[in-house]
Amino acid sequence: MKNALKASTALERTFRTARADLNAIRDRIADLQAERAKVEFMPRDLSTIEKEVDQAIEAAIRDRPMFFPFLLRQEPYYLPIAGSFNKSFELNAFGVFAALDAPRLKAAIMATMPADGLTPESRSAQLARLDTEILSAEIAEEVACRELERALGTDMPRRADANPAVLLAPDVEIGLEVETVDEAR
Repeated sequence: MKNALKASTALERTFRTARADLNAIRDRIADLQAERAKVEFMPRDLSTIEKEVDQAIEAAIRDRPMFFPFLLRQEPYYLPIAGSFNKSFELNAFGVFAALDAPRLKAAIMATMPADGLTPESRSAQLARLDTEILSAEIAEEVACRELERALGTDMPRRADANPAVLLAPDVEIGLEVETVDEAR
């Protein structure tokens, strides 16, 4: 009886250790996913934003925001110069500002931009690295779950957001040893 109690205690200890290891893997996955979300939604770098601001200002000026067609018309559509300007401003305020003083408009926009953004290349590289780490951790999690299931003879719960490709992968693809039955026996 004493040996059975020791075996039971050792089994419980082994299960608790295995469960703690599985929880540590799941915590790592959650941390990596949070880091991925942070990288994904970080602002862009200043040089990329500056290029887009320059393109927007150039496009706005090309649209001729200071053209006053209202001045060319005769009664009853005639608006005085102030009315024409106000109408142009109402229709395209950004274009009017760009036409009047593009450098100051650009400076005002750039002053509000964060200085710690990521270049598109850096963002892609970081996301690729994190995706690889997440996949490795999810594979380790699935291996741990399958090993626990074999040892305990019961199903282990999976995370709701687990990668379906990993869940459905054959044992060989995730690195589990496949036990073969010797047909000669």
